[in-house]
Amino acid sequence: SQFLAQMSHEIRTPMNAIVGLVTIAKNEIHNADKMKEYLTKIDGSSKLLLGIINDVLDMSAIENNKLKIACQEFDFKQLLSSVTAVFYQQCKQKNIAFELKMQGVTEEKLNGDSLRVNQILMNLLSNAVKFTPSNGKIEVEVIQASKMKEKVYMRFVVSDSGCGMSEDLQKRLFNPFEQEDATTARKHGGSGLGLSITKNLIELMGGSIQVESTKDVGTTFTVDIPFGMVEGWDVKDE
Repeated sequence: SQFLAQMSHEIRTPMNAIVGLVTIAKNEIHNADKMKEYLTKIDGSSKLLLGIINDVLDMSAIENNKLKIACQEFDFKQLLSSVTAVFYQQCKQKNIAFELKMQGVTEEKLNGDSLRVNQILMNLLSNAVKFTPSNGKIEVEVIQASKMKEKVYMRFVVSDSGCGMSEDLQKRLFNPFEQEDATTARKHGGSGLGLSITKNLIELMGGSIQVESTKDVGTTFTVDIPFGMVEGWDVKDE
C-alpha cells in the first residue's frame, strides 16, 4: 500500500500525457510541425515513464535478492566519455558549468558491470542537474585510488553547487521514496527510488557511497568501487 501510494502519481502523470497527446495528434495528422511537436513530447514522457518502470523493477529485484552484478571486460574511459557527453549537453542547455577531472587513472580497461556503473553515474548526475540552478557548477572527479593484487579501486566524486540538503534528509536519503518534502516531487519529479537503488548497486559491487551536503551551498557524493584488472592489459605507472 505504501508503494502504490508513492508510485501511483509518478506513473499516472507521464501515462496521462502520452494518452492525451496521442489523442490530440490524431486530429493534426496532416500538420507536420504540430505532429513533430507532439511526438517530441510523447518521446519525453515515454522515457520518463520507462525510467520509473526500470526503477520499480530494479527495486523489486533488489528486495528479492535477484539482482545480479556482471563481471565482464569493458572500456572504462569510453564509459566515462559517453556519460560526460550526455551531461555536458544537458548542462549546456541549463547554463551550468560541467567539468570532468581524472586523477592517476592508468587503467583503460576494467572487469566489472559497465551497465550498472553507467546507471550509478547517471543517477548521481541526473540529480545534480535537477537540483542545480542556472549559472551553477557540476564537477565529476575520477580517481584511481589504489591497486591491490587483482583489484583496482576507483573513486567517483560528484559535486554540485545546487540547493543542498538538510541534515535530516541526509540521514534518510538512501531509504526508498525519500525526498525533502512533497514539493520536491511536484517541482522536480522522480520516483524517490534512484538513490536507494544506487546505494544497493554500489554495495553489491563491494563498494561504498557517502554524501556531504550544505543547504543552499551544494552536495558532494563520494563513491568507491573495486574493479577487476584485465589480464594482459599492461600499463606502465607514470
